[in-house]
Amino acid sequence: MIYVTLCYASDRELKALAGKAGLERTHATGLLVASAIFFVLGAYGLVFSALYDMGLIPLIALSVVSLATGIGVLLGRRFGLWLTLLLFPLGIVEAIATLFYSVTLAGWYSNDMVAAFNASLVLYAAGLIISLLLVIDKRSQLK
Repeated sequence: MIYVTLCYASDRELKALAGKAGLERTHATGLLVASAIFFVLGAYGLVFSALYDMGLIPLIALSVVSLATGIGVLLGRRFGLWLTLLLFPLGIVEAIATLFYSVTLAGWYSNDMVAAFNASLVLYAAGLIISLLLVIDKRSQLK
C-alpha cells in the first residue's frame, strides 16, 4: 500500500517558486486597471486599422506599443513606466489631431458613425490620461 501525505507549502516557499519563474503579475489594482486600459486601446487601434486601412502605420505602431505597455505594467516591470511615458504624448497628439481633422471635415455629429468615431477618440484620450496617472501613482511598485 502506498500512503500519500499532503504537504502544504509555506508562503515563503511559494514566493521562492514564483521568483524562479520571473513572470508574476502585479497585485496593485491601479496597475491592473492601467494594463487593461492599455490592452483595450491597443486592440482598438489594431481593429480600427484592420477594418479601414492597413496603411495606418503610425496607428499600428502605437497600438503595438500600447499592447507591450500593457504587458509590462501587468507584469510590474519598470519598462512599463517608460513605455507609458513614451506612449502618452504620442497617443494624445494622435487622438487630438485626428479629432480636430474629423470635426473640421464632418462636424461633431453629422451622422451616427461620425459621432461614434469622435466619441471613441475622446475615450481614447481619456484612457491614456487615466492610465498615465495610475502608472505614475504606482511607479514605486514596478521592478
